[in-house]
Amino acid sequence: MMQLSWVDFDRLEQEYAESFFIVDICQFKQNYTEFIQAFRSIYANTNLGYSYKTNYLPKLCQTAAELGGYAEVVSQMEYDLAIAIGVPPDRIIFNGPLKDQADLEAAILAGAIVNLDSLEEAEIVAALAKRLPAQQIAVGLRCNFNLGDDRISRFGLDVEAGDLDRIFQKFGELPNCQVDGLHCHFTTAARSIASYALRTKKILEISDRYFPDRPPKFIDVGGGFFGKMTADLQEQFDCHIPNYQEYATAIATQLQSRFPDANSRPELIIEPGVAIIADVLIFACKVVGLKTVRSRQIALVVGSFQNVKPTMTDKNLAIKVYRNMENTQQRKLSGTIDIVGYTCMETDCLYKDYQGEVGIGDYIVFENMGAYTIVFKQPFIRPNPPIISYDSNLDEYSLVRRAETAKDIFATYVI
Repeated sequence: MMQLSWVDFDRLEQEYAESFFIVDICQFKQNYTEFIQAFRSIYANTNLGYSYKTNYLPKLCQTAAELGGYAEVVSQMEYDLAIAIGVPPDRIIFNGPLKDQADLEAAILAGAIVNLDSLEEAEIVAALAKRLPAQQIAVGLRCNFNLGDDRISRFGLDVEAGDLDRIFQKFGELPNCQVDGLHCHFTTAARSIASYALRTKKILEISDRYFPDRPPKFIDVGGGFFGKMTADLQEQFDCHIPNYQEYATAIATQLQSRFPDANSRPELIIEPGVAIIADVLIFACKVVGLKTVRSRQIALVVGSFQNVKPTMTDKNLAIKVYRNMENTQQRKLSGTIDIVGYTCMETDCLYKDYQGEVGIGDYIVFENMGAYTIVFKQPFIRPNPPIISYDSNLDEYSLVRRAETAKDIFATYVI
């Protein structure tokens, strides 16, 4: 991971801004490789679909494609991004509950892997097959089934209610329309090994039922895996944090057992986001103000909770304070300090009850910023900061998103 100093952050501030994100591309490559190899060590026919929604920074998406990954997208915007950066349609997995008819048809005809989420989407596909009888149409189906945890997902086709029966019957009447694979994805708070083992067991049972004579082309078990995290962040979870190999063992071992013949194995697709991106991004912001209000000590930074906690997590994120060692006369606070942001909201607290020393000109660096930060962050009252790419092998920085301006924000408004 990046080894930086106050001097590095000060130099980057002079070139870019008083706050900025830094993305470590080498760390991303390492995470990607470790994750996929954990699965391939058990089940060789495994491929990874990088979850664009978790962080669609084009530099990261391009890197995932260069490493051989699919682009896993859940909107036409993300699909268009994948095409724009050169991902071939047949390396795109199009998921999500809302697909416009024209977009759905175009993606299928272009050769993308499209996983249908509803009976309405299946009707669109059937109509397309009838309209183009000479065109072979192939899709995947997102399956919704009971995992026994009292949570009812709103996504996918209800297996128990017979949705798959209806689709297989309808498509079976069309000589040019077929189901190539099965997909599932469930969000669970614990992200436990047991939950992944169970979803894999159930989707394999569904595969046995609907593909009795031949295995499907692919089985996609989705994402939602925990990623790497610092010890102080991990301590805030009241559950076990599995590593890559534990997830691989829970999932890939079942496919290896179910499909022992290497010549007739379906492709196993996994869709990590958080697992390979969380520790790849940091957010650095400068301390510009200090105050004590009665007994409360407050440090103001050029940042906001929207930069580091747009999902409103209750976790205190891992941080480091890089001291301004060049200014021995700087104002300082020590003890219990709230690190607060620039908005006019009382709730804008980036870190509650920090224990230590903070001074004017210091840089506060928040770690594990890779997932759902830049994609959720709205400009609100201040344009978004720049994103800088760091190559630790070459010790080189490059700009991958410039700082926004007010002109950028208001460009789509009619003024």
